[in-house]
Amino acid sequence: MFRFIGRLFKKAPPPPPPGSSPEECWRSDFGSSPGRFVEADEERYALRLADGSLRLELRRGSLFAWADCGDYRYGDASIEAELRFGGPGPKRAAGLLLRKLDDASFLYALVSSDGEARLDLVFNGDPRPLVPWVACPWAAGAEDMVLSAVLRGTRIVVLVNGRFALEAEDDSLDLGGVAFGAQSYDGPATVELRSLRIESRPVEAEADYLRFARVVAAAPDQRRRLAEGLFSLGYYVPALVQLRKIADGPGPAAADRFLEAECLLRLDLLDEAAAAVEACLALDPGMENAIEERYNLLYLRGDYVGLRDALTADRERLDRSPRLANLLGHARYNLGAWAEAAEAYAAAAAGDPGMPIYSRNRAAALEKTGDLVAASASWLTAARGFYDQGAWDDAEDCSRRLRELGYDAAGLDSLDGLIAYGRGDEKSAAAALGKLWKRGKADAPASYVYGLIMAGSGERSDAIKAFRRAAELEPGRAIYRYRLAESLFMAGEACEHELAAAIEAAPDDGWTLNLTGQAALRAGDADRAIALFSRAKEALPDESAPAVNLSEAYTAVGRHDEAVSALGDWPASSAQAANRLGNAYAARGRLDEAAAAYAEAVAKASAAPRAATGTGPIVDLDLPEYRVNLAAALIELGRLPDAEDALRRSLEERDDARAMYLMGDIAAEYGDSSRAELAYRAAVERDGGDIAARKRLAAHYLSRRRYDKAEAEARAVEAIDPAAAAELMAAVREATVETLRCASCGRAWEAPKPVPAAPRSRLRGEPPDDSPAGSCPSCGKVFCVACRKDGLEDGRFTCPDCGERLNLNDDRVRWIVLDRLKRAADE
Repeated sequence: MFRFIGRLFKKAPPPPPPGSSPEECWRSDFGSSPGRFVEADEERYALRLADGSLRLELRRGSLFAWADCGDYRYGDASIEAELRFGGPGPKRAAGLLLRKLDDASFLYALVSSDGEARLDLVFNGDPRPLVPWVACPWAAGAEDMVLSAVLRGTRIVVLVNGRFALEAEDDSLDLGGVAFGAQSYDGPATVELRSLRIESRPVEAEADYLRFARVVAAAPDQRRRLAEGLFSLGYYVPALVQLRKIADGPGPAAADRFLEAECLLRLDLLDEAAAAVEACLALDPGMENAIEERYNLLYLRGDYVGLRDALTADRERLDRSPRLANLLGHARYNLGAWAEAAEAYAAAAAGDPGMPIYSRNRAAALEKTGDLVAASASWLTAARGFYDQGAWDDAEDCSRRLRELGYDAAGLDSLDGLIAYGRGDEKSAAAALGKLWKRGKADAPASYVYGLIMAGSGERSDAIKAFRRAAELEPGRAIYRYRLAESLFMAGEACEHELAAAIEAAPDDGWTLNLTGQAALRAGDADRAIALFSRAKEALPDESAPAVNLSEAYTAVGRHDEAVSALGDWPASSAQAANRLGNAYAARGRLDEAAAAYAEAVAKASAAPRAATGTGPIVDLDLPEYRVNLAAALIELGRLPDAEDALRRSLEERDDARAMYLMGDIAAEYGDSSRAELAYRAAVERDGGDIAARKRLAAHYLSRRRYDKAEAEARAVEAIDPAAAAELMAAVREATVETLRCASCGRAWEAPKPVPAAPRSRLRGEPPDDSPAGSCPSCGKVFCVACRKDGLEDGRFTCPDCGERLNLNDDRVRWIVLDRLKRAADE
């Protein structure tokens, strides 16, 4: 009794020291505390306690993030996490990091929202899948999932919702921490950790392992899925282990025996593979794949006579299978029957033209017969087939053999240039194809690829010539017409004829419809553009560009709600679409939403660098534009410091006139006119054709009363945009000239602004009829001499409305009268 009472008042043991390997059973359901986790709120992700769970928010797509569960290390352990995905939505995954040595070395097991599981290793920053995504049909569609993992020595077993999902062996890591992790794919994602249990006490962990072993033993269907996944990764021994475990059960299926044979074949265990094939056929005598593999094994084991005789006897199957025809060719070739081998290879090539290896085999056999002309034709067919497949080494081998046989040098130069371009060696491709182009011997493919090279290097006029030549040589190739139209469009030239030809050749090609829509939009036909972009969007459901262009077309006709809805879900995964969403919101004056969309575009473009070129990654080329759009919205919202930061970052990436003049706008808002002028002048120097920059500089000069410079800016714009020039000149005129009108006849006079000093001395001479007679001191109206000379009173002009005598006290009127008298005297 006293011992029981003593235990009630005994102090809880202190927590294990950080970095240790405790033998414990730790559990948290996160009801009121994050447990050993630390809440965080970063730019890319956040971890917080909410509604009785630990919520991990991933704020962008294609992001893998995790939170460490304290600083403890575990070796053999049983770990269980209750996860919640929260209903349907884009694919996301969550799970556990295991034996985490540091941020560059750990195992991780994930389960996805659509019911799949996988296991990966990251070692010294190098990721390697141990098990690819494997379907767990019982978990598909579940909002809540329990992910269990038991680690015992080198073996890792994973269960999902209490059923076996996968297992693997790996000895890279033997000890490390535990973390909660999640992965987003096509957009932001949120997952929850409802509870976590870590059992590292040796006896209890071993008990879990034994309990898991019983569950694993009763899961042949999942082992089959696991074997297929391992085979797809080229992990033939682990796949074979799973298949052998299936075979130890109630009885393998024919498909299991066949997959076993495929593993053994790739391990070069030919006799064992043959036995597995026979076992497969014993279960399913009609399995075509197994029958063909039996013939293939005869070839691999060198039984050419047996292979020839068996295939010859199986004529029906031979006639319908290009692969078997190719095997018959191999048998005959190895038996020295060259002509018969060539015949069999020809049958294989005819049955499956997409397999250039058959044409290559035929070419080798024809060479043995001495028919070099037919052999060259077959080598060329093979070379073109390998080129179409991107098999550059094989295509190059064929070209080399054709040169040895004396084939047409120009044709081979073209082929070699195409191969070099396919490899990414544009320098060699440009040299080879450039020579052919200058000699006028470039065929259609060579002309086309040469055009691509010229377009990529900015030589747009040469690209147009090359694309035009390709289209002339092969008028029916839609891609040639499309590239020609695209280059003409980008050069600002007429492209309607080429677009029509491209659509005629490929009426439903999405990219051609998209380009035609862009041409229509540029021509001002927004309604036709909308129809074309809608068709392009249907044809290219996996591309954001048509949706972006459709949104732009809707904005052009004022259909702003449709401009937003046309983008669909693309803004969540595409920086370009997020930017367009910002434009659509800005057109409606919804600046807060526009700024948020632009910020998302900047975040996505910043997080998705392009391939490195030797000097570091090249970021999205539109990123500076997104930053400038963001800054423009922030300026309108009055958030000048944030706008200035965005512009500064944009200018660090690319000189841009718009960014410069927006910097000037910010300086003007701060009252720094000198810095504003420097920014506006820099924008004009960067792009003299930018009307907005010149208008701002002219407005700045007007505000500083530097009218001559303002007028010079207006004159500079006149050749580019006469309407804008007229607007600027009108502004200069309004700032420098004031117009007065006769209240009776409407005659107009102009006086400079401000009015120069005009002497008040007595006027001498008779003013002309078109001169002002004066202004009324009561009503302020001005009248001309012609209107009031017949109404003189005592020789003085009077106001017909007030009866008051007109005078010249108004400096403007006096200056105009003196100017008219001076002109009359000069005449």
